[in-house]
Amino acid sequence: MGAGADVPVSPGLLLEGRYRLDHRIAAGAMGEVWRATDLVLDRPVAVKLLRPGYAGHEEGLARFRAEARNAGLLSHPGIATVYDYREAAAPYPPYLVMELVDGPSLARLLDEGPLDPARTMGLIAQAAAALRAAHAAGLVHRDIKPGNLLVNQRGQVKITDFGIAQATGCAPLTLPGMLIGTPAYLAPERVAGVPATPAADLYALGIVAFQCLTGRLPFDGEPLAVAVAHQERPLPRLPSSVPAEVAALVANLTAKNPLARPASAAEVAGRAAHLRADLTATAARQRRKQDQRIRARLPARASVAVAAIAVIATGGWVMAGGLGPTSARPQSGLPAAAQQASPRGSHATHSVVPARGTGNTNVNANDVEAPVPGQPSTATQESPVPSVTEGGMAAPTGTPAPTGTPLPTGTPTPTGTYTPTGAPTPTGTYTPTGVPTSTGAPAPTPASTAAPSLGSTSGLRTVAWSVQSARSG
Repeated sequence: MGAGADVPVSPGLLLEGRYRLDHRIAAGAMGEVWRATDLVLDRPVAVKLLRPGYAGHEEGLARFRAEARNAGLLSHPGIATVYDYREAAAPYPPYLVMELVDGPSLARLLDEGPLDPARTMGLIAQAAAALRAAHAAGLVHRDIKPGNLLVNQRGQVKITDFGIAQATGCAPLTLPGMLIGTPAYLAPERVAGVPATPAADLYALGIVAFQCLTGRLPFDGEPLAVAVAHQERPLPRLPSSVPAEVAALVANLTAKNPLARPASAAEVAGRAAHLRADLTATAARQRRKQDQRIRARLPARASVAVAAIAVIATGGWVMAGGLGPTSARPQSGLPAAAQQASPRGSHATHSVVPARGTGNTNVNANDVEAPVPGQPSTATQESPVPSVTEGGMAAPTGTPAPTGTPLPTGTPTPTGTYTPTGAPTPTGTYTPTGVPTSTGAPAPTPASTAAPSLGSTSGLRTVAWSVQSARSG
């Protein structure tokens, strides 16, 4: 084996013509782990090489051999599988070929900070399930810690490094009076010199859970001081954000008395999986409620936005005078008639402002004649609007009538309405004397139908229309 120590380990090194080393992915006290390629099966693998200083050391070589044998006894999704082991492979050092876990260790994940309770319980449940398989095979890992828990891309936990695992009934490799393991995760009974049992693995798993939830270890300092703290001091309290059931499981796992801990890794796996399911379901319900609250607020916000748009639009309409397109607005100098509520019941009142014209007739709301008894009221019956007809009716705007029809001789009133043949009355009320017939002779027309009524909406439209027509004429 001494010759093997002189072989330089570097990328591209081919072990026995089959395993090509690609690059180093981890290094420890006893060895190095390399990503490699199995050229025979054409698959990626992990190759663990024993350091030269331990290759000729009987105890170190025995531990390396034990790791290969112990892990080779196990077949579980939560335990990294051992493919091959070579010890007498001069001039190469002893090496172990294992399943390559495509993912970081839990220690590296914790470098980014603590994990939430649901994810912590998921990882603990998987690790406990793997420990159940190891314990059932008579193996105690004795070095459960985040560095030996790998997490692949699918979130599956893989336990590695069974180098110091102890098989039940086998002679221990540790010399009397020596402790082996990592002090930060060492169970109190082991500090007292009691042989490792499955309960010691559960204690270490409880410390891992504490570290996941807090992002730190419960005790720090020199290795011996930390080991004594596990034996004598209680663990610090978990953050108040940790659910009570999760805190209870951690306290149960890290009980000083091994008999007060869960009875088996199977029990821990079941409790942790149940807690993870509950926490995940609770988080999902909270997300749904939050989404519902957000969706419920959206219509209200939309209503506010629509109302704001309506207010802006209304404000723009009011500023524009309540009129339609610019072409429909009255020209400068021609005020439009303003309509307001009538004090005479439902009879509308109109205030007409005189416009430019050649006549001296002033028509306003006070000069409107009252309804004649026995005749239809203009409050309920609209007056006909004068218009040019084929029968020769006078055109209110003064446009020429059909050929052969006598034109009226009247003059426009100040409001732009045309007076066919009559003269203005003393009160300014338009009194037509007749409408030309087809033969040119005026025909008597009732007062109620001869002039547009100012007490109706159609009359107001006629007045405004007549003003525009008079100016255009």
